[in-house]
Amino acid sequence: MPKLHDDLLYEFKEHKTLIYSQLEVFDPMGTQLSKPAAQRLVNKGILIVSEILCYLLALGVIAFAFFMNKIYPFYILSELQYKDDYIKLGWMNVRMFTLAIYGMIGIIALLFYFLGTALRQIRLKNDILSFAGKHIKTLVSQHLKRKASIDAIEQRHFLELPDFQPEGVSSVKVNDVPNPGYDSGK
Repeated sequence: MPKLHDDLLYEFKEHKTLIYSQLEVFDPMGTQLSKPAAQRLVNKGILIVSEILCYLLALGVIAFAFFMNKIYPFYILSELQYKDDYIKLGWMNVRMFTLAIYGMIGIIALLFYFLGTALRQIRLKNDILSFAGKHIKTLVSQHLKRKASIDAIEQRHFLELPDFQPEGVSSVKVNDVPNPGYDSGK
């Protein structure tokens, strides 16, 4: 039947292994996720301005579609439809050409809108990464404190703790190896 002392030693060993393995994962991740606050603020500012600009461009393209007949080179589309000089082009051809122009304008507006929403998603993901980076730094600092505590306990009780070698590694201590030149009282 295992003793409390053995269980505590086993738990200490498992805790040490856990802390070391988590530090191997969290420390590089925290380093990768941490950015200076100024750089993060500039990136966020650029993304916000770009997002707003894309939404405004989408609205501007839609407004352009309504006022296109009054703008210099595009007023020709209405003249093509309603002036008798252009009847030889064919009513259906002119109508399809006009619809194609409006269709391209609609596609451009949709592309600007989707670009704006994509920039918004990037900005929100960056916020999540920033949040995760901050908390991973906290976890790493807590794990480093715990690691220092475990190392201090190991150094303080070096002779009392059993050897925590991984499985398959020989854990023979110097005092356990018999000395053939020493006669222990025979």
